[in-house]
Parts: sequence; C-alpha cells; structure tokens
Amino acid sequence: MAARRRHTTSRSTRALKQREVSQPAAGMWWRAGVIVLAGALTYWNSLSGPFILDDQLSIVANRSIRQLWSLSRVVVPERELPVAGRPLVNISFAINYAIGGFEVRGYHIANVAIHLLCALLLFGVVRRALNVASVQARFARTSAHLAFAVALIWMLHPLNTEAVNYLTERTESMMGLFVLATLYAGIRAVTSRRSATWQTVSVLSCALGMACKESMATVPLLVVLYDWTFVFQSLKEAMRARWRFYAGLAATWLALAALMWSGPRVHSTGFSTGVRVWTYLLNQTVMIVQYLRLSVWPRSLVINYGPPLPLTLTDVLPYALLVGVLLLLTGAGLVWRRKLGFLGAWAFVTLAPTSSIVPIATEVGAERRMYLPLMALVVLAVIGGTLLWDRLEIVWPSLNTLVTTRRRSMGGLLVLALVSMALAAGTIARNREYASSLSLALTVLERRPSSVAHHMVGTELIAAGRPEEGVMHLREAIRGSSRAHYALGVELFREGKWDEAIDQLRTFVRLEPLLLEVVPARTLIGRAFATQEKWSDAIEQFRLVLTMTPSNVEAEGLLADALLKQQMFEEAAVHYRTYLKDRPNDLSALANLGISLVATGKLDEAVATFRRAVDLDPQDGAARRNLANALLDTRDFAGAAVQARQAVTLRPDDAVAHDLLGLALGSQGQFDEAKSQFERALQIDPANSDARDHLARVLQFRLR
Repeated sequence: MAARRRHTTSRSTRALKQREVSQPAAGMWWRAGVIVLAGALTYWNSLSGPFILDDQLSIVANRSIRQLWSLSRVVVPERELPVAGRPLVNISFAINYAIGGFEVRGYHIANVAIHLLCALLLFGVVRRALNVASVQARFARTSAHLAFAVALIWMLHPLNTEAVNYLTERTESMMGLFVLATLYAGIRAVTSRRSATWQTVSVLSCALGMACKESMATVPLLVVLYDWTFVFQSLKEAMRARWRFYAGLAATWLALAALMWSGPRVHSTGFSTGVRVWTYLLNQTVMIVQYLRLSVWPRSLVINYGPPLPLTLTDVLPYALLVGVLLLLTGAGLVWRRKLGFLGAWAFVTLAPTSSIVPIATEVGAERRMYLPLMALVVLAVIGGTLLWDRLEIVWPSLNTLVTTRRRSMGGLLVLALVSMALAAGTIARNREYASSLSLALTVLERRPSSVAHHMVGTELIAAGRPEEGVMHLREAIRGSSRAHYALGVELFREGKWDEAIDQLRTFVRLEPLLLEVVPARTLIGRAFATQEKWSDAIEQFRLVLTMTPSNVEAEGLLADALLKQQMFEEAAVHYRTYLKDRPNDLSALANLGISLVATGKLDEAVATFRRAVDLDPQDGAARRNLANALLDTRDFAGAAVQARQAVTLRPDDAVAHDLLGLALGSQGQFDEAKSQFERALQIDPANSDARDHLARVLQFRLR
C-alpha cells in the first residue's frame, strides 16, 4: 500500500511539472519600464494632496507611528483606528514618519510605489497564467502582450485612485500587493526547480497580507481555485499534489485570527455594529451594480457613499436580479467554462468580505473595494476582446486578407494606447479633485447629495475658515447624519454657544454610543458645563469619559479640576496624582494638587509638591507664593519668608504675596517690616480684608 501511494504521488508530481511551461517573453523589461513610467506620470499630480478624512486618525493623530524604535507600540495601534489590527500598514506609516514626519509627499510616493508594484506583479501573474499547458496553445505567443495590456489598463484605471490617493487606504493596496505576491509565487512553485522556496515565499506573502487587511482571508481559497482551474484536472488531484502548500496557506488564518482576537474595530465593522445583515446585503446589490458601471465608465467618482440605507427587497429587485444572474453565470462557468468562471469567482470572492453579509456601519460602499475585483474585469475585457476578434475572423474569413498580422498588432497597440490615454486622463483629473479636502467634499455633494455629503462639506468649510457656511451645511446634515451632531456641537462649543453645543453633543452620544467620537464628545460636554460652573454635571461627564477610556490623561486633569472647584479635595488629589504621572511638569496641576493636599491636612506632601513646582520654574512667582503659604502652615517661618520675598520680587504688585511675607516676618518678630508689607498689600488691593486684619494685629503687638 505504501509503495502504491508513493507511486501515485510521484505520478501526480510529474504531471504537475508538465502542466506549466515557463516561457520567458521578449521585451519583458521595456514593458515593465513602460508600466512604471506611465504610472509615475499619471500620478505625479497627486503627490501634494493633503491628509484627508481618516488620514487624520491613521497618521496625524496616530501617536504609535511616531515611535518606530518601539516596535511593540507600532504593531498594536489604538483600537478603532483604521490601522488597528493591521500592523504592517502601521509600520509603513511609522517608516514614513521616521523619514519625513508629516511631510505628505513621502506618504503619497509610498502609495504610488505600492500601486506600481501591484501592476508589475499583475503583469507577471497574467503572463504566467496564459503560459500554462491548458491554454498555452492559444495564448503563449501573445501572453506578454495581453498581460502588458491588462496591467497597464488596470494601473491607469480611475477607479483605483481612491486606493492610491487616500493615504489610509494603503491597507487596500498593500493587501493587494501581497495577494498578487502570494499567487505569483504559488504559480512559480509549479515548475521551478526551487519549488519549496517559492511555496515558502507564497505562504510568507499570505501571512504578511493578513497583517494588512482582513479581506486577505479569501486568498488561500483563490490559490486553490487557480490551481484547480489552470493547473490540475480536478480538485482532488490538486489537493494530493500540493496539500502541504495549501496547509501552509491555511495556517496564515491563525495569524489573522490572532490579530482580530481583540476586536480592533468592533464599533465600525462586524455583526455588533447595529446594522442588520439583511439590510446591508440589500444595499450591496445596489453597490455591486454601481461598481460594475464605474468599471466600464469611471466618471463621477465618489469617496464617501455614506452608511447603509433602510432598503427593502422591492427597492433593490432589479439590482438583486442582475447580481443573481452574474452569480449563476459564474457558477455555470466554473462547471462548464472553468477559466471564465475563475474570473467571475475572483471578482465575487475578493468583494465578498466587504460586500456581502458582514456589515460595515460607516460605509455602505467604497470604490477602493474594487482594487482586486477590477483585475478580473480587465482580464475579461482584454482576453474577451482578443477571443471576439478571433471569432470574427472565423465567421468572416475575408478579415484575414484585409487585416494582416502586422496590421492586427498595430491595431491592437493603437486601441491599447487610446484606452490607456483615456484612462490616464480620467485618473489625472480625479487626482486634481484630491488637491484639497474641501474640493473633494464638494464633489461628493454634487454627485451624491445626502446628509453625509453636507456633513463633509460643512466640516471642510469650517476647517477652511468659513464657519458660518459650514454650520449651515451641518444643520442640514443632522437631518440624516447622526455624526453631524458631533461636528456641529464642536463648532458651537468653539463659538461659545454652550447650551446648544451641549444639546448637539448629547444627541450625538445618544444616537451613536459606540463610536470613537463619543469620548471627545463627552469631554466637550464636561468642559462646557465647567465653563458654566455646573461642576456636578461636569464631574459626571468626566467620570463617564474615564469609564470608557481609563488611561485618558486629559480627562483625569479635567475631573481633578472640577472636583477641586466642588471642594472635593481628597478625590481631587487622587486624580491629580494620576494625571501628574503622565504630565509631571504641569505647573498648574502641581499647584492644584498642593492646594488639595493643604485642604486635607497633608502639609508635608503639599510642601514637597509646591517645591517641585518651584524647582521646575524658579521664576514663577505664584509657585513661590503657594510654597510660602504651605511653609507658614507648617510653622517654617524662616523658609516661608524666603519664598514670600522671592514671590514679591517676581510679582511686586501681588497683594497676597506681600501679605504672606508680612505674616512670615511678623511670626519671627520683625513687626516693622511686617507692617510695611501689610500696608503695601492694602495699597495694591484696598479690599484685601486679610491684609487689613493682619495689619491691625501687628499694630497691637507693637503697642504692647
């Protein structure tokens, strides 16, 4: 039995080696050069585009990328960030930051470079797929030409601009890079003498892709599907020949599971977002048809399609029927026309993670999701066009006489040039729309008017220094966009309209209790209450913020300040200590901690706290005054006199400092000098009752 199994395995391996013949194509390098040059020229005008939308979270506010040397922090960014659970992308941002800080050009260059690498890998994948034995007779002679056309058209297609220009969507392009690397290395492993090496590269690429985006989960299945379609006669034969390789690819799911274990973005993606599965699925039928339209006619592109709408089956019936027919055709193709079916399967499988039943609450659709599916559609168009011409030559033999091989080649090149120029022009025009966040938002309002579009425009108008227009758009947006309540509340807070700001922010918190912005919203509500001296309400909000984010240093400080105002000195001291662990040089917090300690009778700790403040800034007269006051309470009159005299020198018009110096001197029996200090305090502030009482007492001592 063992001998029989060895014989079967050996025969399968020999068959495997015979099924793909690598045929190097002439002109490989110049084609690769054209792809790179065309891509670089097309995206040249995108390099100065600003940080937009989620870039503010992924890059500008992402503190983890500022510490490349602390790899443990870089690979675990904060939860709910767009790069959470995607450590490799976050590392790439950290490298960008280490090289150029927040200089946006460097980030854009990296995104364009990744896109060009994807195009080169696509060129390699398609060329090698067209050289396998099952299609070699038909395509081997033209495989390099067809692969070049596919890579060039896909790279220049305007539908890819979001994945390139929107820096945060490096998650999509980096994942695409590793998808193609996984497949390319898997294809090379079929016939290479270094099969094990190529399989290792494929598995490693798959694992790296899992660290870029969750949609990579479908790739092991795509590799098996490719092998079954192009290399082997049956799935059973593929499994028998390459089961170890497939097991290695499947093992990368464990890496993905580990990255997803903590739920890095549970509030925006998944079944806990509050969006019903059925509702999301109905919305996707509309979006898939929209993607197909844009693949053919990439005009009026939109960067934000907004959240899912409450649609019914009746609303989407025509779209659902079309998608259903396409799925049936894909299934039929896998049975009867396997290679054609593979292209349909590639499109649907790569779309499935974001366009099926797993809800994404923040976006019903996104054009970047077509980054991988578009590859299959372009292959279908290019190969389909070639096969259609072949069919015409069979139907009308006279075409062979009219169109020579040379003319056919020149005609194909001309068509490719025209298509490429048209696509490049569209991409260049779309790049210009990314020139500013405001211009991009206005395109959304123009092409897909909605509450979400008004929200975007309102936010960008405010950022551009046009707050009145911005508030107008935000008031329009709150009719249908719950997030707009937050943006409006922030602007009203900035304008000092406390009550209205509180109302808008509270509405936002009630409607969207799971979003990241709830924390800053509650913080602003608390600050608005504090400004109105509604301390108990402010304390309630700051406590809630700390419940949601226990390590929120800002909330610790704000809560401590509010507790101090309520004379809740013991608890205030606790929160000031916590705050000062992270901000040890905050003079105001040190002063307030000292005041709280004095109020609770912890005089020695208070003195030490005030000394710390004086050491940090010896020229701070207020800090010296506080220390003098605390030293008086401990009856260290000489030390108090030294500090009070320094405070008077630094702040000669500070009545309290003169009063403290008078007390310190009087306590040491220096009544004449004490009397002059009290008199000076009253000259500065005639209403200072403490100085008046102290002067009366020192006069009594002098009379005795």
